[in-house]
Amino acid sequence: MRAAAIAASLTMLVIVGGCNGGSGPAAAKETAACDGVPQLALAGRVTDAANILPAEDEVRLSGRLARYERDTQHQMVIVTTPSLHGVRIDNFGTCLGNRWKIGRQGHDDGVIVVIAPNERQMRIATGIGMEKILTDDKALAIVHRMTPYFAKADYSRGLSVGIDAISAETGDKP
Repeated sequence: MRAAAIAASLTMLVIVGGCNGGSGPAAAKETAACDGVPQLALAGRVTDAANILPAEDEVRLSGRLARYERDTQHQMVIVTTPSLHGVRIDNFGTCLGNRWKIGRQGHDDGVIVVIAPNERQMRIATGIGMEKILTDDKALAIVHRMTPYFAKADYSRGLSVGIDAISAETGDKP
């Protein structure tokens, strides 16, 4: 299976920052950094465009993200993509976060987890209002916890571990 072969050598790239939540002038007009980012439709709390998650796991993860939002008011979404289309993953995640308006307006407290399995990259992007809570160092530690599962193509379990760790860092009980 190609996904398993890719996952075996999966390396993770984490860059945190920039998910704007849709407020301010940046939301009105995209920057050049968004050039090449496809118009991917938000399918809910989990958008599995790369088709790496079983349907029942999408439902379970989506329910967990709904509970996180209910309990903390912060929004978190997961997106998988079959291709970054030559765009840097940091730009990809930030652009999607801004387009989809992840996070509360005026709080910029959204989190978007982007997985590009074919490029073997991952990113946790946060809104500016979340950066003090979920720092680069904390995000990197979370990715290190997720990576062993991704290396075995167990994306669902890796995402569960990641969601629980992000939740614990940002005021929720896993």
